[in-house]
Amino acid sequence: MLPLDPTAVAPWALGDGKRGVLLIHGFAGSPPELRRLGEHLAASGWRCAGPVLPGHGTQPEQLARTGWRDWAAAVQREFDSLCERCETVVVAGQSMGGLLALDLAANDLRVAAVASLAAPLWFNGVLPRTLPVLQHLVRWHVPGTDVDLWNPTAVDELWSYGRRSVRAINQLQQLCSRVRGELAQVRAPVLVMHGLRDRTADPRCAQEVARRLVCSDEVELQYLPRSGHALSIDVDREVVNDRVSQWFDEHTADHVARRRAG
Repeated sequence: MLPLDPTAVAPWALGDGKRGVLLIHGFAGSPPELRRLGEHLAASGWRCAGPVLPGHGTQPEQLARTGWRDWAAAVQREFDSLCERCETVVVAGQSMGGLLALDLAANDLRVAAVASLAAPLWFNGVLPRTLPVLQHLVRWHVPGTDVDLWNPTAVDELWSYGRRSVRAINQLQQLCSRVRGELAQVRAPVLVMHGLRDRTADPRCAQEVARRLVCSDEVELQYLPRSGHALSIDVDREVVNDRVSQWFDEHTADHVARRRAG
């Protein structure tokens, strides 16, 4: 519930070169949650950008004034900026960031590959069904303190809001619905990763994402039995870093060749 340290949650950029990676944080989160993955990729020659989404990294009241269109537009701007400097650009996202990565890939064929980490397509329980009405009656939702991470101390790397706008949560749910309907448009290869300890996004969402990617060049689904929702900072983070890096390496050479030929 304390104010966020503006230095800690600032956007970051690492590496250089002609291969770019856009790393998108999750709902109510901030860029630090993907910093470790960015450092790993930058060490392999990638130019990495970890932006902060509108309404995030400031105060919960700012998040309440934004919606999924604002978040998606910011992702598009950051992607366009990387495309100006790089021959090929890939996208990785955690939780809502994974949804935004898939949304971008569904609407922009320049996306060379995607890594989706713990992306939700729906939320369990009573609350999601009542959100369209509840957002007009209740302003804030305070998540519980029970952490699903194998390594509970890793939560300190998330730098997320301690209270979340109910209106913004409803916007997140609308984004889930949008992405469900457009996954068949994705052509880029997609790596889908999900922790089996995840109590925020049902692990079955990963299977649904993979099933709906009917036109993707290649789809790989990998479950991590020990990990919770925040894959990039939990116990299997090195496994995540290595596989995401391998995935992007495997699927960029052909993309660069096609762009040069075209």
